[in-house]
Amino acid sequence: MTNSFGIEENRCEIIFQRLGPCWHLYTPDNHPVILTCVADYKAAMTILAICAISYPSIRILTFQWMSNHLHITLAGPEEDISLMFDMLKKYLVKYLNAKGISSSLKDWKHTLRRIESLKDLRNVITYNNRNGFLVNPDSTPLTYPWGANCCFFYPDAPRKGSVARETIHVRKIRELFHTHKLDGYKGLPFEDGYIPPSSFCDIESAEGVFRNARHYFSLVSRNLESMKAIAKEIGESVFYTDDDLYAAVCEICRKKYDARQPSLLSAQAKMEVARIMHFDYNAGAKQIARILKVDNSVLRSIFPDSDTIE
Repeated sequence: MTNSFGIEENRCEIIFQRLGPCWHLYTPDNHPVILTCVADYKAAMTILAICAISYPSIRILTFQWMSNHLHITLAGPEEDISLMFDMLKKYLVKYLNAKGISSSLKDWKHTLRRIESLKDLRNVITYNNRNGFLVNPDSTPLTYPWGANCCFFYPDAPRKGSVARETIHVRKIRELFHTHKLDGYKGLPFEDGYIPPSSFCDIESAEGVFRNARHYFSLVSRNLESMKAIAKEIGESVFYTDDDLYAAVCEICRKKYDARQPSLLSAQAKMEVARIMHFDYNAGAKQIARILKVDNSVLRSIFPDSDTIE
């Protein structure tokens, strides 16, 4: 027997309130590439883990590494979060310099936005957990490997405090951080070459702000309008998959033109929808052309000054 909607919502609200101040930390998505290979991503996972554990006042709910930027949903004091990010950046620079990639990451700065409500927290968690899926055609929001997304509502995922088969050694810590000051973190879980998110993220609380697994899956797979709103707010150049964008375009066709699909639109309507796709959904020329079945020459006539139209 399942609990009623009202009881479940109240339970989620209590968890949100008990978390204290919650935040969306993000870095610019137009920064040059930082992580260039699987080894870099694994290093970044471990560096974030040890930096997060260094600040016990902070609880990371989820995160996702991209090649040039980072998203973290977390709870804790604002000052400690900024100190943690400074520590992360410091040791990431050391790692890159040791690889022969001279980088100060001077312009790799974070923005911290306060999360105002339970609904806001749900949207930020699902937005972050979708981030890698949007640009990696071989992943889903459940399988992208470089974040905590793969731990959500997965019963077989090891949980915080569980016994790990492998642990990190002092040698590996020094290899990544290039200091002996963090030797005390030896013995942390270490699987497939990095510290797994389940060992340092508060997945239980993050899952708890959703009514159940079905509720989470619905939001992470279908809540496109909220994703668009967050992307617009933080200035991120989000890209939708063809399936996601096609579904959004069909909805526009239905509401605005009383048409079931884009192929039934007039030429003038297609030009109007192309503008909506470009300016509201950040769609590029090839994606617009595929979905609306229009030539790039037509798109260039609509957006003569746009750099994104090839």
